[in-house]
Amino acid sequence: MSTHTPDRALTEPAKRNEPAPSQAAYRVLYDGQCEICQACVAWLKTLDHEIKTVSLPISAEVLPTVDSRLRIDECLRQLHVVIPKGEILVGWDAVAALALLFPSTWLIGVLGRRFPFRNAGRWFYNFVAMNRYSLSKCRGGACRVARPDAVRRQARLGAFWSCYTLGFFIRLPLVLWAGLKAVAQRASIFFRTYHQRLDLLNGKLTILFLNGFLPNAVPLLFGELFTTVLYDGVAVDPGSPKMRRSLLRHLHRVRRKISRIIATHAHEEHVGNLNWLSDLTDAPLYVSEVTAEFLRPFKKLPWVRAAIIGQPPDLKEPSNCWAMRWIPSPASCR
Repeated sequence: MSTHTPDRALTEPAKRNEPAPSQAAYRVLYDGQCEICQACVAWLKTLDHEIKTVSLPISAEVLPTVDSRLRIDECLRQLHVVIPKGEILVGWDAVAALALLFPSTWLIGVLGRRFPFRNAGRWFYNFVAMNRYSLSKCRGGACRVARPDAVRRQARLGAFWSCYTLGFFIRLPLVLWAGLKAVAQRASIFFRTYHQRLDLLNGKLTILFLNGFLPNAVPLLFGELFTTVLYDGVAVDPGSPKMRRSLLRHLHRVRRKISRIIATHAHEEHVGNLNWLSDLTDAPLYVSEVTAEFLRPFKKLPWVRAAIIGQPPDLKEPSNCWAMRWIPSPASCR
């Protein structure tokens, strides 16, 4: 139910706070200092796949650009939503109107506008709204004018932190869902690239996806894939010792002569197989001077990285001159 009737055209919100929304969007005014309000807006943005709403934190600068009828003290007291028709909905009526916009909450919106659910919804919303300031870490905007430690002294410790706790539990399903979704995406990418290679430029460029029993934990946990690139006879970053079997399997299948081996930098997943691949193919190595200094001797890795990725051996002195002009020649080549 509206507390005001539309009497003038709506204007666009301030661009420095949010992208300018369409007049067809529901404009949601919320207390940006309230953990509970922030958590609820996080849910709203998650449900709003079609961008039917625009959420705007309440401030004296923003309100006049949304609708001149809005008053900051009233907006801080309870939720205000300006709908496309220009009507302003407040409190539980605003919640019910927003619920109607999304399939997963549509039933809440329908029941929330009918007796007795509407009365129960209004009572519950008013109870939370009336106690929100005492629960909130900022006492409804006090952080703008008071230090947080001063606010904490004025409130009971349990009440002060309860807003944090409630906001956390409201967000928790979103956090868990985002985590599970990320795990599923990483696992999908890993299994789609497992033992695979990608041939490009009519086979001139090949990307080899490397794996190993322990190294496989990295793409599954963090999403980083291990690769070696073959381009016109040049092997780039041949992986770590624990990925050696995977690389050898690829080389048997590709059957392409390797004429040069390059390491782009000194991380263990890039340089661990330099010596081995050079001995296998009789191809010279090319690394930068900084990388060469790091690899002779190779710095000892933290035990976790050494156990999962593998400690690379020290870089061997080349038996022939390195051809890259930006790499100093060994004394034997002078």
